Amino acid sequence: MSEEKQETIENTALQDAQQQEKLAQEELDELKNFISELQTKIASKTKLRTENYDCDRPAESHFAKLDSSLKKNTAFVKKLRQFTAAQLDQLLKDMTSLNLSKYITEICSAVCDAKIKMTDVPAAVILCSKLNQIYSDFSASFLEAWQKTLALKTGEKIANPSKLRVDLRLFAELVSSGVINSKQGLSLLGAVLVNVISSDKEDHSNFSIILSFCRHCGEEYAGLVPRKMLLIAEKHNMTDIPKSDFLTSEKQQNLRSLLKDYFKNLCKHLLSEQEELLNMTKNIRRTVESKGELSNDKREKCEIMQSNFDKLHTSVQTLSDLINEPLPELAKETEMCSPGTVIDSILEDTSMGELDPWGDEETKQFYTDLPDLRQYLPNFSAPKVDNEQIEEPTEMTEEAIDANIDADIDIDDPPSASSDLAADKEAEGDEKPEEATTQILPEKIGNALMEVGRSCSGYVYNSKHQFDQFLINLNNCVNKELIDSAAIEFLLNFNTKNNRKKLTKSINTVQRTRLDLLPFLSRFVAIVNLCNTDVAIELSELLRKEFKWHIRKKNQLNIESKIKIVRFIGEMVKFGLCKKFDALGCLKMLLRDFQHHQIEMACAFVEVAGVYLYNCRDSRLLTNVFLDQMMRLKTATALDSRYAAQIDNVYYLVKRPKDLNEVKVQRPVIHSYIRNIVFEELCKQNVDRCIKMMRRINWDDPTVKSYAIKCLSKAYLLRFPLIRSLADLVSGLTSYQENIVANIIDNVCDDIRFGLEKHSPRLAQRRIAMVKYLGELYNYKLIDSITIINMLYSIISLGVVYEDGVVSELDPPDSLFRLKLVITLLDTSGQYFTSTLSHKKMDYFLVFFQRYYWHKKSHPIFSKNENTFDLFPILVDHMYKECFTFLRPKMKLYKNLEEAVTAVEDLKLKLYPNLGKTASESNDKGLESISEDNEYDDGASENSNSLDSRRNSVQEGDEMMNADMGNTGDFGNNTDWTENEYVLEDYEEKMPEKSKEDLEFEQMFEKMAADSYQERLKETVKPNTKDIPVPMVTRKSKKSYEQITSQQGNNDDTSKNSSEGTQFVLMMRGGKGKQQFKQFIAPNDSHLAINLKKQEEKIREEHEKVKRLTLNISERIEEEDYQESLLQSQRNMAQNSYQRPNKQKFKHQRGAPDADLIFN
Repeated sequence: MSEEKQETIENTALQDAQQQEKLAQEELDELKNFISELQTKIASKTKLRTENYDCDRPAESHFAKLDSSLKKNTAFVKKLRQFTAAQLDQLLKDMTSLNLSKYITEICSAVCDAKIKMTDVPAAVILCSKLNQIYSDFSASFLEAWQKTLALKTGEKIANPSKLRVDLRLFAELVSSGVINSKQGLSLLGAVLVNVISSDKEDHSNFSIILSFCRHCGEEYAGLVPRKMLLIAEKHNMTDIPKSDFLTSEKQQNLRSLLKDYFKNLCKHLLSEQEELLNMTKNIRRTVESKGELSNDKREKCEIMQSNFDKLHTSVQTLSDLINEPLPELAKETEMCSPGTVIDSILEDTSMGELDPWGDEETKQFYTDLPDLRQYLPNFSAPKVDNEQIEEPTEMTEEAIDANIDADIDIDDPPSASSDLAADKEAEGDEKPEEATTQILPEKIGNALMEVGRSCSGYVYNSKHQFDQFLINLNNCVNKELIDSAAIEFLLNFNTKNNRKKLTKSINTVQRTRLDLLPFLSRFVAIVNLCNTDVAIELSELLRKEFKWHIRKKNQLNIESKIKIVRFIGEMVKFGLCKKFDALGCLKMLLRDFQHHQIEMACAFVEVAGVYLYNCRDSRLLTNVFLDQMMRLKTATALDSRYAAQIDNVYYLVKRPKDLNEVKVQRPVIHSYIRNIVFEELCKQNVDRCIKMMRRINWDDPTVKSYAIKCLSKAYLLRFPLIRSLADLVSGLTSYQENIVANIIDNVCDDIRFGLEKHSPRLAQRRIAMVKYLGELYNYKLIDSITIINMLYSIISLGVVYEDGVVSELDPPDSLFRLKLVITLLDTSGQYFTSTLSHKKMDYFLVFFQRYYWHKKSHPIFSKNENTFDLFPILVDHMYKECFTFLRPKMKLYKNLEEAVTAVEDLKLKLYPNLGKTASESNDKGLESISEDNEYDDGASENSNSLDSRRNSVQEGDEMMNADMGNTGDFGNNTDWTENEYVLEDYEEKMPEKSKEDLEFEQMFEKMAADSYQERLKETVKPNTKDIPVPMVTRKSKKSYEQITSQQGNNDDTSKNSSEGTQFVLMMRGGKGKQQFKQFIAPNDSHLAINLKKQEEKIREEHEKVKRLTLNISERIEEEDYQESLLQSQRNMAQNSYQRPNKQKFKHQRGAPDADLIFN
């Protein structure tokens, strides 16, 4: 471990060094580019200044030859007023043909008044230089024009700062280029800079002018070099940064001092802006925390101030870098704020981090995971929805809620629960259910829809009686699967406008004591709302009207109805069917008159929807304000202790006290290391790496070992897809720590057993994960099939009562979770029961499983009519059928409970024919030994070459007997299969214990065999080159008629020659590379013939030896079969009355095989 850590540190250091080297090279390249650009700029400026100082102007006779027409000269002046860099070439060309001597003043005024861009300044300098080199009076006239343009009055605000910024740079470039006299130009430039800086000490509105001048002209006039370049040059020991020789260092120092003074004042201004922004931010945070809202004026003012501060801060940073001055330290709160996000950051702080309105994944799925059937319904078109009815208001403030409460509400008329009979009768005969869809559906929803169609195919849906019965049965839907099935049935068969109105009124008039139905009815409405929005809108409006009517009455009656209304509104809000704005308005109305029933109503509402509203970002602030207001009212009012306890309970349910936060468990480092490997790093891709890391812990330490086993047993703490990886990890550790597997399996089985003995929906995910883990352990051959079969029987038998009228606490009639457990285990490992014995055991279990399934499905709770199963969840039925399709496609599925019970009884009679006899009859035969069958005797297909040898042999008949005893409850002694152990003392001899010498001999022998095997693997196999077959060319070559006749005549000669020698064929290479064959006869006493005869004799002897061995094997097999038949007859006589007869083993064919046919 230390070597890997050292290697990791070295690699990290190497990467850091490479990264630093790369950054250093980039910095060096940037410095070189800066120096080269600066050198080019200084050289070009020096050359241009020399040309302007030492120019040779043309004589007067030269101007007489040029064009002096008014039209062309005036046009030239107009072009100068709209000067751009693109016009430079054309203007220079026009200058060579025009006599501009009389228009110098107009030209100077035009250049000074032109709105030149910053990018056009270099082109303007070149144009003015050409004019100065041609006309001698251009410089003086140009200076006069600039004095008029740059004339600034002291204390007067600059009218056009953007033009002054460009003009100041252009004038400075003209002075440094020699176009304008340097003495007079520098005095004018200094006066302008002093005036701009002195008049900008308070608001710093001229900061952009100073910053532009320092960026473009700071190097020539103040010797400014960016601090970044100075640091890079110092780092790389490069001090030869070029400097301009236009001004002396003393004159540059004066301007530099002026800029530093301005920068100090600017820093003070930045700090004052920061303090003002912080004060406003504090005031806004205080307002938000107290009122839960913020006006738009304050919001806009704060955002504008933050934007201005960010711009100022960026500019100050740039100027600080240019003049090489340090930036003042600012508060961290301001530095972290980005432009325009001050309000958002305040809201983030108030919301206290990431929000979760649901609390757990199961609750989130209940409220958000809805079956969407819109694309599968025939003739479906998206309904027209009024956005005002479903969208939340842009401003969720307390003032807006108060205005909405005081708005138009007809309080005098109570909400009507009666239906419009005239409209009902008018629409009865016209409405028809929608036809079945014909398009291809996804597997899950499609099968669910088809199942609903099959279960309801016998009814006439346009009958009013059927729909009334549907509304009655809707109150029996007490779980997620039932309510989803009811919603699908309504959308398929009763989805008409009149029926939707009836449905809305029926849901609104649900019994006031059935508060448990409110979440399921809200889910029903949410599913229907995906296709038809009128149900949700009408129901929400009815609830609001009834709520406000109760508030207006102010009586102390019908408390149960009031509680039902507010809880229903809370559930509708969580499904998004009722706006949060309206829900908070209801809570505000209750707080206005906070006494008696309104206290209970407010507490009930907060209990249902308070956590959701408090953890939603748009409603959190107002919910917090109303909760605090509720606590203040409790403190200021002398309330009954019962009301005070209710308020405290709901308040701390939503806003958990900070001192009640769970303290983190301080674990040892090695425990954290194990948890990190198992629960954090483990995934499909790095199982091998996790195995290596787990091997490194100290398994000799009992504490570490027990904690590792504990972590490896908790599959429910991992994500569901990673359970297989955990089983793979345990399988990999088995080769190094064999004794931990038994402990892990015990923990897993105990956990599953604990879940069976304690029926709690909280343990649902945990139980599913552990059953999945058990199946994966079997897939990795860590447990036997007997464990899986026992667990399957335990799931459908422990605490299950098959008697009518008896309800079991461990397996209630409405609980279908054990069906899911069995299906999960079968889907995980059922396909790997491939041996004959395990396959038969699984078939037997599936018969008992079908009885359990029909026992559940036939319960009256799932039947709305007699002999029907309309309320049974479609998804569970689909999972059941899909499991059988996957495991046993050809197996018979029973259609009712009677068939399943009959099949179980028949199976009992088949397996245990003496099961019904009396105890005296069974005891007459006495207790005799029971033979055992190995489940892998016939399982050669189940990877016999892998780790199957580790699986123990199991007894089929004993397993089925004990499993059936546990299932039916007919026997009082329900024991596990491991408690009954039988030893064949009469027929099997005990194996003698091996001595120490025998064990050492076996170890040495195994080592010698392994070494010999490894050496033989290294030897290269050499082909046998002695027997070369006769080439086909010589054997199949065509012969002429003369050759055939001569061969017949020479038969006698060949027989004589064969007695004299042995015939051989000699293969030779011809002249052109072709093979040639020549026959010759070798003498019998030659080495070639003698070796050939010896080899043939050896082959013949080997064939005889194999023939004798084969005959001996056949005789031994016959003898073994005979002994086995005798032993089998004895076992049948001594067989227990509860033991089913063993199957007859396969008998080999009697008699010896035809060896001559095999080897010849």
